[in-house]
Amino acid sequence: MDQYVVWAFILGGLSAISLLIGSLVGVSFKIPKSVTGLMAAFGAGALLSALAIELVAPTVSSYMRADAGAKDTELHHFLAMIVGCFCGGLLFVLLDQLVNQRGGYLRKTAYVISRASVERASIHKQVIAEIANIPLFYKLDPEHMDIVMRYLKPRLFVQHESIFKPGEPSELIYIVRKGGLYIDTDTYGRDELGRGEIVGEVSFLGGTPHTATCTAADDVELLTLNRNDYQLLIQKVPEFAKGLKDLATQRLDQRKSQASVLLQEKQQWANLAMAAINHGHQMPSSTDLKQQHGAHSGAALAIWLGILLDGIPESFVIGTALMASIALKTASGAELTFLSVLPYSLIAGLFLSNLPEALSSSVQMRNQGMKVSKILLLWTSLVLMTAIGAAIGAYVGEHVPHGYLVFVEGLAAGAMLTMICAAMLPEAAHLASPNLVGLSTLTGFLCSILFKLLE
Repeated sequence: MDQYVVWAFILGGLSAISLLIGSLVGVSFKIPKSVTGLMAAFGAGALLSALAIELVAPTVSSYMRADAGAKDTELHHFLAMIVGCFCGGLLFVLLDQLVNQRGGYLRKTAYVISRASVERASIHKQVIAEIANIPLFYKLDPEHMDIVMRYLKPRLFVQHESIFKPGEPSELIYIVRKGGLYIDTDTYGRDELGRGEIVGEVSFLGGTPHTATCTAADDVELLTLNRNDYQLLIQKVPEFAKGLKDLATQRLDQRKSQASVLLQEKQQWANLAMAAINHGHQMPSSTDLKQQHGAHSGAALAIWLGILLDGIPESFVIGTALMASIALKTASGAELTFLSVLPYSLIAGLFLSNLPEALSSSVQMRNQGMKVSKILLLWTSLVLMTAIGAAIGAYVGEHVPHGYLVFVEGLAAGAMLTMICAAMLPEAAHLASPNLVGLSTLTGFLCSILFKLLE
């Protein structure tokens, strides 16, 4: 077997081993969502940097430095790369849609969010009708209701997850969309709140820390309104502020009256009140998503195909990048060794991007009910497939003319860039603060560049 093909196989395995590491971490530890989001942003930045340096920059640089005799040839290569990038992005989107229809979308949090968003849009009128049944909203006209909906952001909490604790600053108002919450206080004991209940408004309006412990009784979906959005909202819908203050006053009066009621009577009253609530259709919850997973008989295979689709472009380009590095070293007369031709920035970028991708995807697949052994098997097979793809890329890079190779590299770059924008960055922005996501992406971008110092 050609030595360079073996080198490419090793490099493919090295870049992809982080997939297995990330999956092991994802199924073994409970990583905070914000950390996962920042890691995804870091990986996206690293991969963006690697693609720009290793795939796009060489062709652009060759065109800019070409003399008059070679200008036409380099222009042909430059345009081939541009066309390849566009075709790669389009091909990724088409194949990704095909895989997602079979249940492959369950591999990615971002895709699950997107799928749920589409479903939410289809029942938008019913959702507004549901919110309108809550006392805080039923006096608002339809136009104002539509404005309110723009500021309410959905959040999902799993069973027993903490919503807030005593002493924590009150920055959000919560509306229960599905599931239930436990509210525990030293004075009033435990209350269980269900659909349509509003939580945290007293502390929010008073600007004081929370005085109760709020946890998810089961998987719960909440609509949240932060302080900045609240200020914007009440400027457009002043009645909302008045309604919220009236609700807070009513809640305080209820607490005073409840202090003289036995715990058993309070629970009976709460049960009757919750039983009287009827809010119609709900947006998809984690339980609904599990049912979607079960509805796809071939979901496991589709998920594997989706992961493979994400990995094919990067595996192939490892081999072609290696051959380009070998060609450059050969032209300069330098000695060829494995370390001297290793495309450090590309391998580092892929390694750093694969880790959070596997971590978040493994958590998502586990949440859909997949067995840990099956999850690990999927990622292990991807490591092997990436190594094989890199070997194929090296073989092709050694025998295919440079003009065709530039197109193929553009194809891979376009597919990976589309994947970054379609999955990694949206997921990061959903899980963590946008500003921190931006800084994390920048850090990953710069870290990948720094690996050029090793070349």
